[in-house]
Amino acid sequence: MNETQGTPAPDTSTPPEPQQLLRIARTAAELAVAAADHATEAVCRSRSGSTSRLEEVMHTAHTHAVEAEKCAGWAAGWETDDTAEYVLHRYVTSAVDAAIRAQSAAGVEVTAAVLHSQLEQPPTAQEHAERESERRREEAEEEAAERAATGMDKANRHQARMNDYYAESAVPQLGWTAGHVRVLEAAETGRLYWRDKQARQAARHGQWEGGRRVSSERTRALYGARFLIGARRDDGTRILALSPMGQVALELARLHPEGLYATDQEAYQARYDQVAKRYQRSDDKKAAARRLPPLYDGALRFYRRPVTLAEQELQAQRDAAEQWEDEGGYCPGVQTPRPAAEAAPEPTTPAARRTATAPAAPAGQELLRRLFAPRRTPEQARDPLRTVIRRPRRTLTPQEREAVQDVPLLTLQGALIMGLVDPVPNASPMPETDGAWVREHVWPDHVQPTEQRYPWGFRRWSMCERGVCWNCLSKRCDLCVHRQKGGPDVDDNKDWVHGPTGHVVAQLILRTDDAPCVWWCRCPCAKDGPAPSRKPAPAPTPKPAPKEIPPARTTRRRTAEQPSQDALF
Repeated sequence: MNETQGTPAPDTSTPPEPQQLLRIARTAAELAVAAADHATEAVCRSRSGSTSRLEEVMHTAHTHAVEAEKCAGWAAGWETDDTAEYVLHRYVTSAVDAAIRAQSAAGVEVTAAVLHSQLEQPPTAQEHAERESERRREEAEEEAAERAATGMDKANRHQARMNDYYAESAVPQLGWTAGHVRVLEAAETGRLYWRDKQARQAARHGQWEGGRRVSSERTRALYGARFLIGARRDDGTRILALSPMGQVALELARLHPEGLYATDQEAYQARYDQVAKRYQRSDDKKAAARRLPPLYDGALRFYRRPVTLAEQELQAQRDAAEQWEDEGGYCPGVQTPRPAAEAAPEPTTPAARRTATAPAAPAGQELLRRLFAPRRTPEQARDPLRTVIRRPRRTLTPQEREAVQDVPLLTLQGALIMGLVDPVPNASPMPETDGAWVREHVWPDHVQPTEQRYPWGFRRWSMCERGVCWNCLSKRCDLCVHRQKGGPDVDDNKDWVHGPTGHVVAQLILRTDDAPCVWWCRCPCAKDGPAPSRKPAPAPTPKPAPKEIPPARTTRRRTAEQPSQDALF
């Protein structure tokens, strides 16, 4: 083979498809072998004086030729080895690079560089369009086949696969048997009730007498773990239904029934191995194993029931029927015409522009409109309602001061920052005794530690019930927090609904009329205008040395009772 002429390069009119890449790899290997053969022939024809240099060239060319043949062999087996196309492209590129190095080492014309340029040749616009059309056609055919087999679109199929993954990891951790699933299935029918220390499934809805017996022990355990919720009737019967966590757990158990245990003993042993700690007493380990663990947070948050195509079509029909009421009814995409408003004159001064762009306050709330009005220029008269909001201030009794001083220092600092040292409750139709009962028996366990840490509680206070800021409590009204901020602290009127495990499950909008909840420091000092002058502190007078060491002051520690667990019976 003539190495100077080289093998003809592949046709450059076609893009580097897999078959074209294989031809390029074979061509590169042939060029590398030809260069190595040329170096070998040069050694054979050489004289004894230059043999050592030519032998070194020969070995280098043969090394690169072997590498080119190896990469070409890998590329030839890409289809049988199920290799991706980008890996095939990498093999071919390595073979071409090895051929270029072999020709350079042998001292022949580097014809393999043409192959390298063919690998980097981008497809034409027509070829790219044809390739894209082919790809979309294949994707459409594959999607149609998947929809026909599963009855769901791509997003819901992905959700179904994720649900299977959640079920495989969550169901074994529940420690359930098939009997627990049967109890939840009975509650799903809406006919499960508890009466006379026995759980039963009524024969028909509304008839809360008789019926099939259900395991009372499993019902107690599921109710205690918040998988079931109950509503008490006047005759003492309690109707049991699935909680949101119970509904998700039931569907996950149906997806992965292999995660259920065969007997109650195996389920108990699995829970024991999961919750038992080495430092616990034996009785504590057994008591913890008898309680059912809640569903772990990941499955509860991310599980979604997949929706089939038939259900989506029915929902679309219902939405269309509800939107179109009669002739001239709601038409999506068409806005209702409104009368044009008169154009307001363009403000000229910066102060006027700031006033014009300020958001409007709720109507009928003169006090708040003045409070949130834009700041006035020094040339304008000062509105007393804008500068000071007079609110009653709470004066702590000696007993209350002692209760505040008994809290830990870090908690006291937090109460000072949030104005919870001397809060003032708003008027409420619920007596304080009823509120205390609700906080003790109804509030979930995860809010109790924070509520009991503060002297007057934490979650029971809204923004408008907070007291005096920490600077005004220290007689530093010139450093009042709201004087420094230039305005009050405004709540966004939103709160969060937490699940039984303490994680957020929904958002709650407290006030829908856009009425803000404001904390304005209750100190009667001015919140605007010139800062009051600070009076110099009097020089401390030296105290006489005590004749004897005074007794240590004993601090009382407040012991908070553990929140009572919700009991079914």
